Amino acid sequence: MKITITTIALSVLLSGVSFSQEIVRPRLAERETTKKQAVVKIGLIKRGLERKGINRPRRVQKPEISDELQAQKDAVTDLQKALQAEINEKVNELGKDATREDIKATVESFKENNQDRIEELREDQASIREELEANRPEKPVRPELNDKLKAKVDALQTKRGEMRDAHKALRENLKEASKEDRKEMITAYREENKAKHQEIKTQAQEVKAEIRSLVETETTRTSDL
Repeated sequence: MKITITTIALSVLLSGVSFSQEIVRPRLAERETTKKQAVVKIGLIKRGLERKGINRPRRVQKPEISDELQAQKDAVTDLQKALQAEINEKVNELGKDATREDIKATVESFKENNQDRIEELREDQASIREELEANRPEKPVRPELNDKLKAKVDALQTKRGEMRDAHKALRENLKEASKEDRKEMITAYREENKAKHQEIKTQAQEVKAEIRSLVETETTRTSDL
């Protein structure tokens, strides 16, 4: 049986992650309905823009990568793959009965013995990010929203904040609750907030549609805002 470390995250080793908390998700049917409504709304907006003689918006073009930068990116990828292959080999040498502590010690030892290569990788990654950032085209100037639309956005953000607080309180209460109590609490939460959740979804679609109709031009999209 092979033990494989699929991602090199050498700066964060085997940190414990708990998946015991139950996640409250919107019902699938509600999500599908919302998605269909959004598609219809966007279609109406696009047709409205076409009638006004405004062409379909285009995304800002990504900057071209120079041959030198592409070569640097390829070198980083090769080094990442090499480090990953080597660390996987070291871990597999421990055998299938290796403990978490054994694996952690092996990874730590690998880091110490390959510190120069790891530092080289980090420096190259930082250099590439800086180069890409420097060559990134400027986003179009964001137009000012009118007072009415600003008020709608503020009201929507307030409602979203209230929902976040309610969800946070629920998650805190679930931590100490029994399995039976958790089910009851989640059911009660969904019933209590179902109407609020749908109201926020509807308002968000309306606000987004108004913003799109206000700001979309040849080079501006709401995704750029």
